[in-house]
Amino acid sequence: MKRGDVMQKRMSAAGCMFVLLVGLFLTGTTPVVAADEAIVDVSSPDAMKSVLEQQIGKRVKVKLCSGQDVEGKVAKVGSHAVQLTELVGMELFDATVKLDDVAAVIVRARSK
Repeated sequence: MKRGDVMQKRMSAAGCMFVLLVGLFLTGTTPVVAADEAIVDVSSPDAMKSVLEQQIGKRVKVKLCSGQDVEGKVAKVGSHAVQLTELVGMELFDATVKLDDVAAVIVRARSK
């Protein structure tokens, strides 16, 4: 991998994180952790992967750096991609999403 490719990847990841932080700031939401869930180190380079691994078998909405949403059930999490099944509105389809393209993972944190 060339040095320029590495720098471009880092800048892309930084841009995704910036979009996520601005979105959280503007909506006024704060992250909430349920008592039975593990705490994620958000400063870790593998934060998105860790969150997705905790959600295997559960429904999540993945916000991509492009702004597109993909919602489905987390089936597998690999070192470079996540597989979502039972996509909302496209139940007969599955999706494989590169972890580098994930800007945010939206999970149900509580019920009424």
